[in-house]
This record gives sequence, C-alpha cells and structure tokens, in this order.
Amino acid sequence: MRKRFGRGLLAFCLVLILAVGAFAADGSVTLLTLNDIHSHIYPYTISQTVNGEKVKVEVGGLARASTVIHKEKGQDPGNVFALEMGDINEGPLFFFFKGLAEIRALNLAGIDVGTLGNHEFDLGPSVLEDVMRYARFPFTVANLHTKLSIFQNLYHPYVIKEAANGLRVGFFGLIAPELASVTSGSRDFTVGQDLVAEAKRMVSLLQKEDCDVIVAMTHTGIYADRAIAASVKGIHIITGGHTHTLLETPEIVTGPDGWKTMITQAGSMGRYIGVANVSVKNGALDTDNSKWEARELVASIPLDRRISILVNPFQQKLDEQLSEPIGMMNQDADATKAAVRQREAGIGNFIADALRWNGQTQIGLMNGGSIRGDKVYPAGEVSYKTLYELLPYGNTLIRFTLTGEQIRDILEISGSALIKEGEEYDGNLRTPSGGFLQVSGLKVTYDLSRKPAIINNDGERISVGERVVDVQVENSDGTWSPLESASIYTITTNDWVGLGGDKYYVFKMAAPTAYDTHLGDVESLAQYIRHMGGVTFQEEGRIVIENK
Repeated sequence: MRKRFGRGLLAFCLVLILAVGAFAADGSVTLLTLNDIHSHIYPYTISQTVNGEKVKVEVGGLARASTVIHKEKGQDPGNVFALEMGDINEGPLFFFFKGLAEIRALNLAGIDVGTLGNHEFDLGPSVLEDVMRYARFPFTVANLHTKLSIFQNLYHPYVIKEAANGLRVGFFGLIAPELASVTSGSRDFTVGQDLVAEAKRMVSLLQKEDCDVIVAMTHTGIYADRAIAASVKGIHIITGGHTHTLLETPEIVTGPDGWKTMITQAGSMGRYIGVANVSVKNGALDTDNSKWEARELVASIPLDRRISILVNPFQQKLDEQLSEPIGMMNQDADATKAAVRQREAGIGNFIADALRWNGQTQIGLMNGGSIRGDKVYPAGEVSYKTLYELLPYGNTLIRFTLTGEQIRDILEISGSALIKEGEEYDGNLRTPSGGFLQVSGLKVTYDLSRKPAIINNDGERISVGERVVDVQVENSDGTWSPLESASIYTITTNDWVGLGGDKYYVFKMAAPTAYDTHLGDVESLAQYIRHMGGVTFQEEGRIVIENK
C-alpha cells in the first residue's frame, strides 16, 4: 500500500508541476517601444489640418515618452518593459555632445532593453563604446560581431527578464545586414546576413531558457520583419525600426505550422510611443487578447520635469553654438524621406548644385540618405543649426573623373532604390532607399517597369540594371547633350558615396584616383548660400520617373 500511495503521490506532484508550468506560460506583458528617435529628444511642432485649416501643434519628446512609460509601469508593476529599437542618435545634438544627452534621457525614462541601429555607429567605435557604457540598460544584438575587445559584454545575443506575473520574457536584437553600406563608422564590425537563420538560432536558445514570451527587437526594416515572421516559428512579437513605418494596427503574420507573430513599429522622430499588450496562451500568441497602439505623444501628455531639466541645458548650449545666421530661404524645403529618397526634390537640387559649384565639376551627386531631418524646413532664416540638422554626418567633398558608362552604372544603382508598387523587393540586393541620388548638371529618366540593378551587401554587382532610359548632361553654355559612354566627365559627391557607401561600387573602384577636397559638406553648403545670396530652388525636371 505504501508503494502504491508513494507512486500515486509522485504522479499527482508531476501533474501539479505540469499544471503550474502550463498556467505560468499563460498571461500577458506590456511592451512600450521607441524606435528611430534620431536625437529628436525635445518636443517639436508639426502642421496638421483641423477643420480645413492648417495649424501648428506640439508633439514628441522624451519627457512625454517618460511620462507614459512611468504611468504604464505604475499601473502594472513588473509586467511592463520599455524598449528602444535603435537609431537613437543623429544630427547636431549627437555631433556635438556624442550621444550623452540622448542616453542620459533614456536612462531616466526607464528603458529596460535596447538594440542598436545603424546611426549609433556614425561617429565611430569609441563614441559608440562611451554611449553604451553610459547606458543603465542592456543592449542585445544577435547578428553583430567584432574583434574589438572594448565591446566585450557591452551587448548580448539575448536578454531575459522575469515578469512579476511569472512569465519569462526573452528579448533578442537584430541589426540591418546592410550596416556596412549605410555607415562608415561600422568598419570594425561584421553582420550576420541571414536574418531568418539568426532568428531561428535565438528562438532555439530562448526556448531552452524556458522563455514564455519571445520578443524580436529589430532594426532591419518592415520588409525583413515580415520575412522573418513568415519563416520562423516561436517569435511572439517583432517590434522594429529602420524603415520609420507607422503601424496604426498590428500586422499578424502566419508562419510555419500556423504560428502567428505580431509585427509592430511606431513611426520615427520620437513622435509616437508603441504600446503592445502581448498575451500568450498555451505557449502561443493569443491574438484575440493581444493589442497594439502607436500612441502619439501629444501636448496634453505632461512633460516629465526630470527629463526636461536634464536635457534642456544641452539644447541651450547647442543653440548658442549654432545660431549664427547664414542667409534666408525663400520657400519651404521638403526634406522628408518621401521627397529626397524617391523623386527630384528642390532642396536636393540645391545641395547637389552646391557640391558641383564647390568642386568646380560638370556634375554634382548627393545621396538622399545624407539629407536628414525627414521634415519640411520652413522658409526663413537659415543658420548653421539648420545645416547641421540637414547634413549631420560631417562628410567631405570628393572629386572624380569618370566615363559616361561609369556614370550610367552609378545612376542604375540609384534607380534600384526605387520600389515599384507590386514588385518583389529584396533590400539586401538593391541600394538602400537612402542611396537614391539627387543630381546637378544631369537630367535622368528612369523606367520602373524595367529590371533594377542587383547588388549584394558586399557591394558586388550581380546584374546590370536597365532602368536608366535617358541621360542628358548640361554643357557650359546651358544647353544639354546626351551622355556619351566613352566621354570623360567630372563629378563631385560626398566621401560617403565616393568611398563606396550605399553600394556604389563604381566609386569604390575609382576611389584611388579620387581627389578629397577636405571641405566639409556643411561649410560647402554655407559657402554656396552666401554666394547665391540665400537659398532659392525649384524642381526642374532633372529626374523623371516613368511607370511607377
């Protein structure tokens, strides 16, 4: 009888343990997400249409994000985690203060886990190291590798957090495979290119760690997020950045064996904070009870005074250093991504003209990804502060002498950045959107119904594009002539593109013959503004895009 009773008790205990384990796997956590802040840590104004009229309203700022984070954590202590998905830094604030203002504000706001974006690398590894050491939260990037010993233990393949309700939450980060193509400060790092394989590896490790909720924190872009979700079983939520996508409702993607993954992304520039309620049942995502909201940080949300007191002195000092006026801009300048990365933009024309004028060449080429702000700059006084925000990377001007055939290949690379609606798009085999070129001294026509150039992430051409159907070059007398393949032309561009960034392998091959002017792009633009007596521009049909 004793043996039977002992066996029965053992069986009962095993059932109880399994039942408790099953119960513990059910529940929910809340994730508060920030992505692609790009040093927009202060409130700023935008134009909105209200009752048919345009009005200016204040949005954003880490002081408002902090208010939301602390309120949500207070309402459900221990079950709310605040995440940062990279591209914390960019622009004059980063350039002058090396990320100190941004990371201190994020610490105070209560970030629990972060991952890295490409812009964290812009000022090189020593600045990145300082920023990461100053953080009070861990970083996770599973597919980033370096031999630099200073980064040992500064980031991890994954991070595990214990929620108060008993759920074990596993976080792993992924960075864009094209990192080397989009920032020169990453030369000491390599990136795992197969995101699906990296994600599967992390899921396996986190499942062995008995994680109940698995969160992928990505800085790879919405297209890659969708591909990962469709191919990997075990991820409950992918919350990402890089493409600045604003998802007002969550995307639920069905993957292998019917596994469902929720995808979220909360815009950019600190305007929104994502609020994801992730519910799990029997180990899987409970789609009926999981929710997502991209909550706009509007003026009615109070500012966290601690954050304001911390960061306002940085702004005041920056304003003092950069407030020197240079000239007047006679109209608004659209520097949004939709403008400078997808079509001819007036401000892109002006900047490309400045490169051409300073370099004293026939052609000027400016990649849209180096024109920043992602906003409309209002007409009025232009200062150095404006220019550092517009051109934040400290690039220099480089002159080249190239054949017409090489220039056509360069324009094919630029045309590969354009995405035709409905086409199959693999960002790993095209130039990034920021590689689209604004031009001076050229008129180019692209046909998007034709095959784009295919280039891998090592900057190696796989196949030649066929999208460039016409190119005209401006003559010294203002007339135009067709680009001749065997003719020789002079070009000025920035050193990012000129050294092969954004997959411009033609420039990289010609780099040994290039001439670096050592003139910074901001000062180049300032000199041109003074020469022109201000900023005036228009769209002139320099870029024509057919069959969009």
